[in-house]
Amino acid sequence: MKKILFLLAGCLLLISCDKDPDLLIPASEVPKWLKERITADEKKIADDPQSGLEVSAWIRYSFEEKQYFEYHNALSSTLYEVYTFKGTMIIPDQEPYLDYQSEKSNMEFVWKGPNWIE
Repeated sequence: MKKILFLLAGCLLLISCDKDPDLLIPASEVPKWLKERITADEKKIADDPQSGLEVSAWIRYSFEEKQYFEYHNALSSTLYEVYTFKGTMIIPDQEPYLDYQSEKSNMEFVWKGPNWIE
């Protein structure tokens, strides 16, 4: 009986905790600012399925031994946004990121919108 009560208590604890967004890599590897942005985007998609966010994705890359996060939206014709791990936006065609595009590696999806186009 005690085992069942402990199991139920554990389940209730998991259910009551804040839910991380639907991440494709471990949550511990995603900075807080990005989790918050993804959660906000998921809410916008739920509130307005025609928002265009359903075809977006966050992708993690490595460059010069650091991690960077790129925001892509399949409907946008503009270049994608690139952020440092701390959430600072960078401009890939300015120093010290001139080689970012050609030398980035280790592509990993962090999150994909429900209608992301591969």
